[in-house]
Formats: sequence, structure tokens, C-alpha cells
Amino acid sequence: MYLYIHGFRSTPKSYKSILFKKYFKENLLVCNHPVKPELAVKYLEKLVRQNDIKGIIASSLGGFYATYLSEKYDIKTILINPSVAPYETTRVYLGKNTTFNGENFLWEENDLKNLSKISIKKPTVENYLLFLQTGDDILDYKVALNFYKGSKIILENGGSHSFDNIDKYLSKIEDFLSSYT
Repeated sequence: MYLYIHGFRSTPKSYKSILFKKYFKENLLVCNHPVKPELAVKYLEKLVRQNDIKGIIASSLGGFYATYLSEKYDIKTILINPSVAPYETTRVYLGKNTTFNGENFLWEENDLKNLSKISIKKPTVENYLLFLQTGDDILDYKVALNFYKGSKIILENGGSHSFDNIDKYLSKIEDFLSSYT
């Protein structure tokens, strides 16, 4: 079973969530994790343990959570324009926010502190396949490129934070997740 973890303010109804669910069918669990980091981590760890998760696909802030889970449980992980330091980059969202499905939430200083508590210093590079686009308008792709140096990385010029045309890599994603070498 694989797990898909969406990003900040996103939902299980996002384009990528639907795309991956359609491709992997019953082999993919698309989660709807809580907004608050301490609750999200507890929820995601419970999903990993209860569903014998063998691979993770994650985007943006979901990539940060996925890195934590990958390191703790030694899980193959696909990262799409991942956030490396969301305790810094989500600071601009302090205060009232709305998810893409219209739910309101408050992003607080304590949320940044809770994110920093699960920060990984050095990832196990062989566990990751990254998809980065230089046109990411939310996160600087070079931060992830440097942090995950040594991992398998697909870097494309242009694009966006969503990673345009991720659908052309579905079989490559499946191959990576199913390899346990």
C-alpha cells in the first residue's frame, strides 16, 4: 500500500491526489491529514503503521512530513517540489487561512515550532526520488536540490509548484516505489 500526502492548504480533492488515486487505484491511500503539524504527524504515523505503507508520494509540505516518515520507518518516497524548511517558508501564512476546499484555520507560531521539532538533518538519499521544476513560484527548488543531493532527482526547467505534467512520470514513480534494492 502507498500513501499520498498533500501540501499546505491542499486537500485530497487536488489534481495530484485524484491523478495518483486513479493510477494506483486501491493500492493508494490518499489521506486528509489535520492542518496542525502535531496532529498531522500523529495521524500520518498511525496510517503508516496500520496500513503497512511501503511507499509515499508527497507534495510541498506533504514532502516535509513524508521525509520525516521515510526516515523513521525506512520507506521509499517520491517528493514533488518538497518543502525542506516549512517552519521558515510558511511563516508568511501566520494568521487566518483557508484551505483550497474552503475550510478556515489559524496558522500560529506554535505550528512553526512543531514543524521544526521533526526536521531531518540529513536524509537517507537512496530512499528518495525527487521531482523539481525551476519555475516553482512558492519554494526555491535549489533548497531541495541541495538538501536531497545524492538522491535520484528529475529537474525540469520552467513548470510550477504543482509540477506541471507529473502524469508523464506515473510509471517511473511506480517503478521507484516498487523497487526495494
